[in-house]
Amino acid sequence: MSSIRSFITVVFLVSIMYNDSGMISNAFLSKHAMPSFRCQRALYSQLRQPDFISSTKSNTVKKIQSLLKRPKKRSEIGQTVVEGPRMVFDLLENHSTRNLVRQVVVSEDKSDWATELLSKYEHLHVCQGTHDVLGAISDTVTPQGIVACVEIPSFDHISKTRNSTLLYLVLDGVSDPGNVGTLLRSSLAVGVSAVILLPGCCDVWSPKAIRSAMGCSFQIPIKSANSLHDALQLIGIEDQNSYAATMDISDGVPSKPYDLVGWDKSDSALIIGSEGNGLSHEVRDAVAAGKVGAVHVPMQEGIESLNAAV
Repeated sequence: MSSIRSFITVVFLVSIMYNDSGMISNAFLSKHAMPSFRCQRALYSQLRQPDFISSTKSNTVKKIQSLLKRPKKRSEIGQTVVEGPRMVFDLLENHSTRNLVRQVVVSEDKSDWATELLSKYEHLHVCQGTHDVLGAISDTVTPQGIVACVEIPSFDHISKTRNSTLLYLVLDGVSDPGNVGTLLRSSLAVGVSAVILLPGCCDVWSPKAIRSAMGCSFQIPIKSANSLHDALQLIGIEDQNSYAATMDISDGVPSKPYDLVGWDKSDSALIIGSEGNGLSHEVRDAVAAGKVGAVHVPMQEGIESLNAAV
C-alpha cells in the first residue's frame, strides 16, 4: 500500500511540474524556484547578526586601543579609529569613503544602529559591545556609542585633473592636531588639490586630528615630504609659484597681501609655518633667497599674528 501511495505522489508532482507541451510550468517555477539574487541578498542581510563583545580584554578591544595610542601601529596596520555617529555614518554614506570603513563596534543599547549597518553594508564587520567595552575603546570623555576602524587612504597618486589652476597647501611643522584638522576642512572646502606635510607636523591620523577634520582627512590627498624641495617636486610646483605666509622680505621684495597674488594664473603652493616657531630654517632661507615668495593677511595695527589655521 505504501508503494502505491508513493507512486501516486510522484505522478501528481510530475503532472503539476509539466504543462501540456511537456515544458516545466510557470506556476511550478514561480512557487518552487530559487529566489532571485536580490532576494537572496535581502535574506542574507536579515540573517546577519552582530558579533557581541563582552570583555574589555578581547582582541578587538586591544587592537582599537593600540590604534588609538600608537602611531606606529596605525602605520603598520594601515588603519585608524573614527568615533561618533556623525563621522562614522558620513563616511559610510559617501561612496568615495564607504569601503574604507572596515569594522564598527556599536553600544549594546544602540541596536537600531547595528541593524541599519548590517542591512546596508555587506562588507562591514559589525559588532556590539557592552558599555564597558565602548568606554575602553573611546578616546572622548563621554563615549558616543559607536567606534569604527577605518583604512588610511594611500593616495598613491595626486590627481592632476583640472578645470582651473591647482592650489596646494604645504604645512611646515604645524604640530597642533586641532589646527591641522581645521586646515584640512578648509582645504577640502575651497578645492585644494593636496596637502603636503613637512617634518614636525602632527600625525594627521591621530584621533584628535581626525575629530578636528570631521572626516575630511579621508577625502583630500595627504602626503609627507622630507624637505621643501621634495614637497615642491612631489606636486610639480616651481619655486616662483610657491608662497610662504610670512612678513619676511623675499630677495628684497616685501611680503604681499594674499589677495594681490595671482593664484588663478598658474598652479601654486601656499606654505604655512608652525604655531610657535613659524617657518623652518629651510623655508626661511628659500624666502630670503627669493626662491619662495612671501604673502600675508593684512591686519589692524596692534595684532601681531593669526592662528595657523586662519
